[in-house]
Amino acid sequence: MEAYRVTKDSDAYLFKAYDYARIDAFTFGQGIPIDREFGHEDPIDENYLAVVLLEDHKPVAGCRVTFPEEGIGKIGRVCVTRAYQRSGAGTQLIREAEKWITEKGIKHIVINSQDRAQAFYEKLGYVLNPEVNPGVYENHFEGDREAGKHGYVPKKNPMGFACVLVEKFL
Repeated sequence: MEAYRVTKDSDAYLFKAYDYARIDAFTFGQGIPIDREFGHEDPIDENYLAVVLLEDHKPVAGCRVTFPEEGIGKIGRVCVTRAYQRSGAGTQLIREAEKWITEKGIKHIVINSQDRAQAFYEKLGYVLNPEVNPGVYENHFEGDREAGKHGYVPKKNPMGFACVLVEKFL
């Protein structure tokens, strides 16, 4: 598999490859409505960073990379197409994103994850932080960010999973 770093200036097909992976993994694979999956999307701007994996010129996986606070890198919207789940693609994707983040001097990485993926991230060295609302690292978070970092209790949503925050210090 080949990894590509995607920025606002990347070829259009890389953006489409990432969108395809998200639609396959989340909309078709998990039944998440497409408007919910893309409803909080930020426009592509100078800060857009993503990692996309392709194999034989076909989309395999993707994730976003953001820097929500000084000293923190965030890996988000992690997806692996249904055909490549449990193939090692997710591990390769996370390692590529971590490499990009650490090249920028960042040593604290957070991931807003579905609770059902928590064990996957723990195998990669991440630790659950159950008291932090993972939404505090999202651009569309409404509320007091500091209050969101204390006393969060994950609750299952109508799609059957809760969002949790996992983090790693390098």
